[in-house]
Amino acid sequence: MRKEDIMSRPAKVLSQAQRDEYFNDGAVVVPALIGTEWLAKLRAAIDRQIELSRAETKSGSIFDLERDHTAEEPRLRRVSSPCDQDEVFWQFLTDSKIGDAFEDLLGPNVKFYQSKLNFKWAKGGAEVKWHQDAPFFPHTNTSVLTCGLYLNDCDMDQGPLAILPGSHKGPIYDHYTEDGHWTGDIQDKDLGKLDVDNVRYLHGPAGSVTFHNYRTVHGSKPNLTGRGRPLLLNVVSAADSLPYTSQPLPSRYEQAIIRGQQARWAHHEDGDYIVPPDWSGGYTSIFATQQREQM
Repeated sequence: MRKEDIMSRPAKVLSQAQRDEYFNDGAVVVPALIGTEWLAKLRAAIDRQIELSRAETKSGSIFDLERDHTAEEPRLRRVSSPCDQDEVFWQFLTDSKIGDAFEDLLGPNVKFYQSKLNFKWAKGGAEVKWHQDAPFFPHTNTSVLTCGLYLNDCDMDQGPLAILPGSHKGPIYDHYTEDGHWTGDIQDKDLGKLDVDNVRYLHGPAGSVTFHNYRTVHGSKPNLTGRGRPLLLNVVSAADSLPYTSQPLPSRYEQAIIRGQQARWAHHEDGDYIVPPDWSGGYTSIFATQQREQM
C-alpha cells in the first residue's frame, strides 16, 4: 500500500511522530507498547519451547541451537515459526493491540508472512551482522515490515536492534559472496558504503516493540551480560504485497489475514530484486548462515 494512502488514515495506537519516524528513517521503537498480561502469556509460551528443546541434540527445522546447548543447560539461537508451535504466539498477533500498530504502518489490510523467536542467550549471545530482510524474501512492494517484541528489558549491553536511518531508501545490497555462496549479510565490498557513524540503537523496557522496513539495513551486537534477551519477531505486509519466492520459514499461517481482508489486486513497485536461494530444502537461521556454518 502506498505511503500517502496509509498516512491519510487516522492512527490507532502510534503517534503521528512515530509514523513519520518509521517512514523517514525506516524504523521506530515504541516503548512499552505491550502490557504485562500479554508479556506473561508469551513468556510462559517461551518457557514451554525451552523445555521442549532440552530433548534436542542438534539444530533442526524448529530449534536452532548454540554449540554448547545441553539438556541441563539449554542455549537456543532460534525457534522457527513459533506461531505453529504454540497457539499463544498466533493469538498475540490477532488479539492484541499489535494489529492496530500494523494498520498504522501498513494500512487496513494486513497479512502474516513469517515468525521467529530469536534468543541472545546470556554471556555470549551471537551477533547479527549488517543485513537487509528484502534479499531473504523479496515482495512486489515495500510495505513489508518486521516487528520485534522485547520480552524483557533490553539495554545497550544486551545487543539491541541497530539500524542505519534512511537506508531503506537506498540500494538492496548483495548478500552473496563473489563465488555465489549465500551468507545472509552485506558483503565486505559494500560495507564501506554504509553510514555506520549514524547508527541508531532501538532499545527499551519489556513490552517495547521495534518496527523496521524490510529494506532497512540493520543488525545487532552480541549479548555479553548475564541476562538473556529473547526477541519475538514477526514479519507482516500489506495485503497487496506478494512474495516473489519460496518461504524460508514455512508456516500454516503464511498469507493469513491479520486485519482487514485479502487484496484483489497486487501492488507492484519498480526495482530490481536479488533472488535468494531456493529455501524449499530447509533453512535454520540467520545465525547459521552468517557464521558460515552452512557453506
